[in-house]
Amino acid sequence: MASAAVESFVSKQLDLLELERDAEVEERRSWQENISLKELQSQGVCLLKLQVSSQRTGLYGRLLVTFEPRRCASATALPSNSFTSGDIVGLYDEGGQLATGILTRIMQRSVTVAFDESHDFQLSLDRERAYRLLKLANDVTYKRLKKAAAVLQHLPGRLPEGSRLLCAVPEGTCHHPRASWHWEDHHCGR
Repeated sequence: MASAAVESFVSKQLDLLELERDAEVEERRSWQENISLKELQSQGVCLLKLQVSSQRTGLYGRLLVTFEPRRCASATALPSNSFTSGDIVGLYDEGGQLATGILTRIMQRSVTVAFDESHDFQLSLDRERAYRLLKLANDVTYKRLKKAAAVLQHLPGRLPEGSRLLCAVPEGTCHHPRASWHWEDHHCGR
């Protein structure tokens, strides 16, 4: 009985996770199609007029590229933004998207992005060209949550006879971090 409840709960969470992912992808696609680049920058999800300040090889052969605002621009600091380490970003020039990378470091005057260079893809960046970075939907967290939920969905049936699965769940409907908690003890195989 407890196993069916856990499977039902996890199944519902997987459905909600899928809906959230679809909404995030649609929102990012809508940004690119309907909002000007300057407006995206003012919202903190795009950095415009960047130039390459350095390139080096990082762990696992990844290309680490550091971008700074163009020297001819009036401000040398990056504009206010919502970028954080670990964000998935798209690198663009006038012709369109060049690559996708992971933001590894952001400072007041520069941002560093790791690009995975495969044998059939070599990213060639010109130091004099203007580039832009756009925050993309992060599918890493989505994939991890989906994988964990799938494991949980089938976990009670895989536990050895007589095992217990303890779950901490908040009492009532309050999801506040300081909500009172209780433990549910699921006996498997009784």
